[in-house]
Amino acid sequence: MKTSWQTKKLKIYISLVVFGIIMVIGIFGFPQFSTQVNLLALTATLIVLIRYTYDTHRIANQTIEASIRPLILRNGFIESWNDVKFSIKNGVLESKPLEFSILKNIAKDISGDIIINNKKYKLLFANNISSKDPKENLSKLENKILLYLYKNYKTENKNLPLKITEVYKIFGIKDGEYAGTINSSRYIKTEGEYFLLTDDGIRLMDSDKPTEYRFEPNWGWMNKWTSINAIFKSEEYEKSDEDNQIYLIYSDMEGNKYFTKENKNFSQDSGKL
Repeated sequence: MKTSWQTKKLKIYISLVVFGIIMVIGIFGFPQFSTQVNLLALTATLIVLIRYTYDTHRIANQTIEASIRPLILRNGFIESWNDVKFSIKNGVLESKPLEFSILKNIAKDISGDIIINNKKYKLLFANNISSKDPKENLSKLENKILLYLYKNYKTENKNLPLKITEVYKIFGIKDGEYAGTINSSRYIKTEGEYFLLTDDGIRLMDSDKPTEYRFEPNWGWMNKWTSINAIFKSEEYEKSDEDNQIYLIYSDMEGNKYFTKENKNFSQDSGKL
């Protein structure tokens, strides 16, 4: 607990009075009180030394803590809690995940929960949610259709044609929407009204299949100035009486625990547990 300035001034005044009394007795000479005066002086000196040692130790600990303490805050703007929802279809994340940044030092043992409308969900973390092929910069539309065609290919063991209008309907692509990245794709070809995988597409997916999303309830560690993403499974929750919030727990390299809490008004706060 912090000491107010008024309390500090009171302690200073008391110390001055005590030392003033000692000086008066010493100056005017009261031999009968010499033993008591010496004892009082030694006691006062001991108290000052103990206090100085304690303050020095406390300041040193605070300096060490500040040098290793991590800080995690969520990035981005959320308009409403009802907008925080996620779904993965055909290996593609349909909505933007929550993103957290480590702004100070290394954070480890990261875990967290989110409460929305009296439902408490376990946050699942991943620092790389890209589902693109590591060798090619696939467009989002191209990647969706490629994954879907390949899934059908593996199920049927045949490179069956899929009707373009049906594929567009599955992914909510409207008529007139730009699809130039599909027309020039190495991995998807168009034959009349149908999509097919090219030989390069099959080879790519067999050897370097795009990484599907993998989220974990605990994340080992993250370095300063890096980000981590999080989602939750809408079907897995427990009831809660608490207000809407996002709550993270994490540690520094010495195992001290900290938290970041975002309240129902999307205001964030951090501290030590």
